[in-house]
Amino acid sequence: MIPFRFWFIIQALLLLTVPSETASAGEEKTSNEGVVLSEVVITAEKIEEYVKNHPQDIKVVQRQEIVERNLSSMEEILKIMPGVEVYSSSGIGSRISIRGSGRSSGVLVLLNGRPLNSNQYGSQDLSSIPVDIIESVSLFKPPVPVWLGPGGSDGAINIVTRSPEKKEDKQKISSNAKIGGGSYGLAEGSLSQQLPLFDGNALVSATGKHRDGKRENSDRTDGSLAMNWNRGGSDGSSYDVNGRYYQAEFGSPGPTDNLTPEARQDYKKFSLDTKYKGALCEIGSLDATLYTDFTSLDDHAQSGVLSTVDDRKVGVKADTTWSEDGGGADLRVGVLSEWDAYDQSLAGDQHRFRNGVNSQYDRRFGDFTPTFGLRGDLTNDFGFNPGLLTGVGWAVSKMVLCKIKGGYAVNVPTFEQLYQSTHGSIDQTRGNPDLEEERVWSYDLGIEYTFAKNRLLQMTIFRSDTSDLITYQRGADLIYRPTNLDSAVRQGVEFIGKYLWDVGLGSETSLTVQDSENRDTGKKLPYTPSIKLKETLRYTLSEYKTRLEGSIRYEGSRYSQMENLLTQRLDDFVVVDTKLIQPFKLAGMSPDGYLKVDNLFDTAYENHIGYPNEGIVCSVGVQMKF
Repeated sequence: MIPFRFWFIIQALLLLTVPSETASAGEEKTSNEGVVLSEVVITAEKIEEYVKNHPQDIKVVQRQEIVERNLSSMEEILKIMPGVEVYSSSGIGSRISIRGSGRSSGVLVLLNGRPLNSNQYGSQDLSSIPVDIIESVSLFKPPVPVWLGPGGSDGAINIVTRSPEKKEDKQKISSNAKIGGGSYGLAEGSLSQQLPLFDGNALVSATGKHRDGKRENSDRTDGSLAMNWNRGGSDGSSYDVNGRYYQAEFGSPGPTDNLTPEARQDYKKFSLDTKYKGALCEIGSLDATLYTDFTSLDDHAQSGVLSTVDDRKVGVKADTTWSEDGGGADLRVGVLSEWDAYDQSLAGDQHRFRNGVNSQYDRRFGDFTPTFGLRGDLTNDFGFNPGLLTGVGWAVSKMVLCKIKGGYAVNVPTFEQLYQSTHGSIDQTRGNPDLEEERVWSYDLGIEYTFAKNRLLQMTIFRSDTSDLITYQRGADLIYRPTNLDSAVRQGVEFIGKYLWDVGLGSETSLTVQDSENRDTGKKLPYTPSIKLKETLRYTLSEYKTRLEGSIRYEGSRYSQMENLLTQRLDDFVVVDTKLIQPFKLAGMSPDGYLKVDNLFDTAYENHIGYPNEGIVCSVGVQMKF
């Protein structure tokens, strides 16, 4: 076990591993835009650069689309991405499925490049990020770049916050407001303002939401406050401070065969990030972030027992980007150091140190762009864990891109998996301190054909082999407990199509066909259906500027547990969601009115065993900028 004082020494030593010199920046674009390394802007985000170089692997939703489609939460943003599904959790966090994966962990979530994943629990805590502060969301499909960080065996999501706009008129304040309501007692609202502050610019956001839910004890009330402040230097550098507070109080109804009508949770989270971006020795760029998270959970069990969890995390992440003159090569080198202290009233005090180093090199040879990356992470409880990414992209023509990639990642068990449930009621799950870390090899082979702008087809063959995969097994006491499977495999093919007609009609389709196997037993992996289909249609009535949107989602049958018993089988289902957005004039402003109806035909299905859906969900409201 590493003493606390040595963590700071190790952190300082890791920062010294950043190289002091390389080739100079610059690049001239060619017609094969998909694989050519982009021009390095000294203060540009590394992730934005990677998106330009590897378009097949990444889907980006920008601020304009978030506003135009009235996406009110991070979950809604992810749901419009091809090949992605988001399932609500009864507690903190959401389960994210990428390319049909049924795992509740393995997706790395970042905010401005720094990791948000908590050692506390495996689900992704997305509700604490207000939509008003989001500039873009990028989805990386596996295998992911090593410089994103550890724990992304099933993909990664990077959320970029908005940089407040510089105001020439110091007295001018820009505001955005939203108010709405709907079925099951839904009431929601948000307000954000941009204003000059301390020789810089600030964006302040507040949100609030309440929903009763269909089932008894499924109500939820939450709210958030956030502020992002930035200031640019005369040398092109910038400084950002991002603070967020989130609080939620909610019930945990439990599955239909183990109801907990009195179980409640109170959750609080405070985060503070400070970031510097600027030039490094005039030949590269540096992004350095110091961050901290404070979370607290009070878990009131059905029996009346109160369980408390306090988690404190502090970390630093520094990333450098260097480019060869002429744009022929791109080198990324970074370090990560993190300390996490966890105090659970039933499991006691735990802590984890994590220190990591990574490097990735992309080199262009005409139409070929090979990439190679390595990372190494050291934790006090699970030792050294390596990571790998290698592959090559080939621009066959201006319209055809091919790629092949392979990667290796290690997922260290979370504190929840090891010791005790913290994201939901203690009536339902327990921990397993004997878990081993997961070791995942992943591969994909893809081809993309672009007819024209907003018209393309993609096909990707993928496979992942996992040793010691962590899954949950339910006992006779109806309690879920994590366990390791010796070996598991998942493989399949993903199709993505996008087409935009000149008449204002757009279509986006994603289809995943896959097979999975628990090699210990020959059974299917939990929550891993053989087929997933999502079709989205969008149409704009140009005369009235009315925006219409509809989506159809199909998910094949799957099992909720590793035994694959008939009683654990979830039937296939089809769900239809619709949305209407209508701009109008009001007192010199141009607000948008919206109407959303999810599960239009009231399809009855289970999102996991014993947790039925809530039927038709309707919401209506207005958003405006003034």
